[in-house]
Amino acid sequence: MKGDVHIAIYHFNIKIVSRGKGASAVAKAAYISGEKIKNEYDGTIHDYHRKREIVHKEILLPDNAPPHLKKRSILWNAVEKSETRKNSQTARHIDAALPVEISRSEQIDLVRKFCQQCFISRGMCADFAIHDKGDGNPHVHILLTTRKVDENGFTKKERSWNDKSLLLKWRKLWADWCNHKLYFVSKERIDHRSYAAQGIDKIPQKHLGAAACAIEKKGYRTDKGSFNRKVILENTNAEIKMLNQELLKLNSEKRNVKKEIIETELDCPLSETFGIEVDKISNAENFISALSRSDILHTIKTKNDGKQVIFFANRDKEKVSDIFNANNLNKSVKKHHSR
Repeated sequence: MKGDVHIAIYHFNIKIVSRGKGASAVAKAAYISGEKIKNEYDGTIHDYHRKREIVHKEILLPDNAPPHLKKRSILWNAVEKSETRKNSQTARHIDAALPVEISRSEQIDLVRKFCQQCFISRGMCADFAIHDKGDGNPHVHILLTTRKVDENGFTKKERSWNDKSLLLKWRKLWADWCNHKLYFVSKERIDHRSYAAQGIDKIPQKHLGAAACAIEKKGYRTDKGSFNRKVILENTNAEIKMLNQELLKLNSEKRNVKKEIIETELDCPLSETFGIEVDKISNAENFISALSRSDILHTIKTKNDGKQVIFFANRDKEKVSDIFNANNLNKSVKKHHSR
């Protein structure tokens, strides 16, 4: 966000929910959904029903999954029950930024179709919730199962879902879906690749996240926010430098084109020409008419400061001088008679 202007950003983070790190699928499900759910594996009750930023939540199941898994507490307790080790990986969690430029219904449709294409079609169950505190940071949490499922429940672990190539594919598809939605409402686009991979000489910013966004919104400064402001300043200075270099290049090209035009119109090299500024000619209109009557080649060009210059070939310098002097003399005579 620049000031009060919202811009599309790319953020797509994937983490494993692991008992070995003190986490559980039930706890994560309760958090993202803003619900109160008891973990039957260890008896812990996770209560997040006071969270107010959840604006939409939904569970998507593959066709062969038991319908009762549509209930959140049943789904994730079934996941916990299927894991027996103390360090089991119980779920995969994705946290992704949603384009603020698109409507809520389009955000929901984006997530739903992305999940259908990437996860449900492969046999995963997906539980997603959209969070929005109205601070310009709408995002979605997607919780995914790690085991295959059939009509009787969860079966074996699917290790292929951990392939790095698949994770990279998901990151790209998320950008593709976001850009598909942005196409109809904005010129903004996002890219899943790093700046370096895109060939862009920029320093990446840190993703603020909901907590830092809320603090910054109240007028306070955070370490991440301060870091990003420094990055924006450095990137802006680098962009100004690049634009100045591009401007120098364009001005050089412009001079070359103007040179070619003058040489073509006067049928001689630029080094063999001279010019007279139009505003230094007493009666420019009469002067130009006289040039045309005398068949003297000339061309009028505008300088960077807006002033117009009439260019001539050196071979016509004497003729131009005669017409110039006659024009000035004629004006002087008219002034004398008017007195």
